[in-house]
Amino acid sequence: MKMSFALDIRSSGFCREATAVGEDMKRLTIIACLLLFFSVLWGQSIEITQIENRRFLADGTLDVYFLPRDEGGRPQVLTENVEPELFVVDGEKRIPQRILSLEQDAPRRQGISFLLLIDNSGSMHDEYLGNMLRFETARFAVEQFLQDIDNPLDRIGLSAFNTFYTPLMPVSQVSARFENALNSIQRPAREHSYTELYRSIREAAGDLADYRGRRAIIVLSDGENFPYTLSGNPHPLYGNQEFNPQDALKTLLDEGISLYAVHIGEKQDKPLDDIAKRSGGRSFTADDRGNLMNIYLTIRDEIQQEYRLRFRPPYRGAEIHTMELKIANQSSSADYYVPHFLGKYSDPPGWLVLIPLVIAAGLIALSFLYVWEKPAKEAEINLLAAGKNFSPRTRVNLTKNVTVIGAGRNADMTIAGNPAVRESHASIVFDKASGNYTVSADTEFRVNNRLKKSHTLKSGDVLDFEGTTVVFDKPVKGKQHGSS
Repeated sequence: MKMSFALDIRSSGFCREATAVGEDMKRLTIIACLLLFFSVLWGQSIEITQIENRRFLADGTLDVYFLPRDEGGRPQVLTENVEPELFVVDGEKRIPQRILSLEQDAPRRQGISFLLLIDNSGSMHDEYLGNMLRFETARFAVEQFLQDIDNPLDRIGLSAFNTFYTPLMPVSQVSARFENALNSIQRPAREHSYTELYRSIREAAGDLADYRGRRAIIVLSDGENFPYTLSGNPHPLYGNQEFNPQDALKTLLDEGISLYAVHIGEKQDKPLDDIAKRSGGRSFTADDRGNLMNIYLTIRDEIQQEYRLRFRPPYRGAEIHTMELKIANQSSSADYYVPHFLGKYSDPPGWLVLIPLVIAAGLIALSFLYVWEKPAKEAEINLLAAGKNFSPRTRVNLTKNVTVIGAGRNADMTIAGNPAVRESHASIVFDKASGNYTVSADTEFRVNNRLKKSHTLKSGDVLDFEGTTVVFDKPVKGKQHGSS
């Protein structure tokens, strides 16, 4: 997904100096300038790397990550006079969209969630890359990658694959446990030495799907997809079911996750390169240990320099839509997916589905009435976010003068599993004189669906910190701060 953007040739000293030459020379100079202009125009590009739809059900917005490149393929900063335009394509119509925010280096500030997927088939332990076995080379490169991660907001997970997909370390902050998980990978038995590449990419995308923000899978493999069914026997888990490149790509696009493919060895899986490109990632080939180390670092460095654009698309019934990102006279289009609470890619439900929905809605309403009909005995905040690493309901009493909300262990309300939430993301301060509680943060958050950086809380206020929902409640009267 690429597009080009314009270069102002008026800044070229070469063109300015040409005004003093003769008419023939002027013509040649103009032609040369035009060739220079178009060569740079064709060389520059913008890659759309991820379209995240996980916020859509919460606030109706989508996040689009993209990376501008110069004519040499290096990441580039957009100039101040370059303003992206965004459209939703509906048939022949191009509907302009309001860009709510545009952030440079967004993944660097919010952290990146990586899942390293390593080929542990038999050939990885039999063949050499340079003077080291392929698997030992991969282990060395990953260890160096871990040492070079200096952003405490970055998170990393580890999985291996052969005949089976094996999660070894969930996505989390870098720790000694990761190195232990890496060292636990052993040479597989003969019957486990197959390469279920496409199936493993699907599994890895599922493991990374619950995390918010910029997410990337880096898969390293020394060969092609070589499923167990080629042995003439059904797979112990999947039976005779086979998985193709489209299965892997569809899962990546559904979840808004980009794939980066790293090849080592002579045999390369060609469909893997297409999966990487169409998911917003790239593919690389390593021919020695140093090259492999640089590839991992290049992937991380480029992701850190991406821009994040946020917009609120119109919901038009269908689930697959097309957006067009335009700069100057060049543009690029990409499909995005709108989730709904009934799931993805289902046919429109019939009226019978309303019966269980009405029953479920009634039960939910009764449960909330039961919870909220009891007035709070003291001021409190309630975490109402769901996900793999969230408690279904967490309550914190505001007994301190300052209550910290964040991802750090020392936070009073700890929010785990959301890489966009910082160590100390927001704080609630109690004012004894007025009896008010004020929430504030360095970055904008939502209070009752309105963007704020500071807000005096009222009972029932709903706070949204990067997709995590917190509700404030306090006694109507009588109870004092910190009383029991």
